[in-house]
Parts: sequence; C-alpha cells; structure tokens
Amino acid sequence: MTQDNLKVSLIQGDVRLGDADANLAHFSELLKLVPTDCQLVVLPEMFSTGFSMNTADNAEEMNGKTVSWIRETAIQYGYAILAGVMIKENDGYYNRAIFVYPDGSYKYYDKRHLFSYGKENEYYNAGDKRVIISFLGWRIRLQICYDLRFPVWSRNQNDYDILAYIASWPDARQTVWNILPVARAIENQCYVLASNRVGNDSSGNYAGESRIIDPKGIAIATSEPYKEQLVTGTLSLSELKRFREKFNVAADADNFTTD
Repeated sequence: MTQDNLKVSLIQGDVRLGDADANLAHFSELLKLVPTDCQLVVLPEMFSTGFSMNTADNAEEMNGKTVSWIRETAIQYGYAILAGVMIKENDGYYNRAIFVYPDGSYKYYDKRHLFSYGKENEYYNAGDKRVIISFLGWRIRLQICYDLRFPVWSRNQNDYDILAYIASWPDARQTVWNILPVARAIENQCYVLASNRVGNDSSGNYAGESRIIDPKGIAIATSEPYKEQLVTGTLSLSELKRFREKFNVAADADNFTTD
C-alpha cells in the first residue's frame, strides 16, 4: 500500500559513550515525544553506544539487546525505526544502519565509507552494498555519516525517493554537515533525512542540527543546535513526482559507477 504523505520524526538525542543500558532508557523517554500519527522515526548513528572504536566491549550481535529493543519498540508504537548500531558478526565489526518495520522485521545497511581520519577503518569492516528499502510505497536509501561526503555513492539512479543519513557528526565540521545534506537533496531530487546527535564525548562536541530537507533543498524542519529535540515533518510522494516530471534533471544526468 502506497502512502502519499509520510510523517517522519528525527530524534536528536545525547548519547553516553559505552553505556547501552543508559542510552536505551534515555531514548525510551525521548520516544514518548513522538506524535502518535508518525510513521517513521530516525535515531542517530550508534545511538546506544556512541561512535566508538571500543568494539570489544560495546559491539552486540543482531540478537543482542539493542536490536531487540528497536524491534520491540517498533512493534509497541506501530511505526518504523531507523537507527545505528555497532554490530559484531562473523568475527568482524560493522557500523550498521538498521531499518525496522512496524511488525519487527528488518533490513540493514553497513557503512561503506569508514572514517579513516578517526581510524574507523582499523576497527570496522566496510559495507559494499547499496541498500534501498521499500516502506509504504516509498523507496528509502540508507546512508551513515561519512557517506555524506561521497556524491557518487549517493547518486540517485531513479531508484529512491528518500536519502536517509544517521550521524555522529562533530561540531568541528558543522559547516560541512549543514551544506552537504542540502546538496544531496538538490542533486538527487529527493527528500533528505539528516539525523545527528548532540552532547559530547572523547571525540568532541556534537551540535546536532538535524533536518528534514525537500527535493529543492529547502528545510521542512530543523532542530536547534546543541539541544535535545525531536523534529517532525511530512513528506509528499505526489509532490515529489510532480517536481521530477516538471524539472526532469535525471534525463540529463551522467552515468556513474560506484565500484
């Protein structure tokens, strides 16, 4: 069933480094602020542990408490949840975005571009698959943080409507965070969901500034910097299709490969 209007909430929360129990309890409280008619909720990258290289102590398997919490919460509230989790699998570690449907089933994307400046590539395995999930007739492309800097990897091949980024993006590079989601929305003629955390840890401070951006690069909803906040916006599939038909940039696009 296709849903023309999709109501989305981004939760810009603080994250305690390495304390999954505290973070799950905290986000359980933040989720109580989500409107009852919301259909998709987006949480930041590694929301239950913080962005950490301490994989041995913090990583969980897919049947661990964080994924179980996401699935149980989605079922409880009846909406989909997109969230980032540190995962251990097949003797490797992954920075994973997990999309959980309201019935508890899920699909996932492993971060393609590992942040070598922060030595992420020394601790995690990189993903190699473009992941586009279908939800209520919408096609959603999953991305994580540093992927934002790579437009070829993000290029719309006429196969998605929403580009969703979950992030732990520090304020030292906040200008980049504020510019690139707008660029990705414009160049791909899509909605962009950009969910970032707030707070601080050993890696620095996080300003958040999470946003929902329309295909023309205009913010539908924007959070305040450095503040825990929920932002909500409604996306329109019919308006997106009309805009693409009227201003058909895709017809003139170059062909890129991502291999």
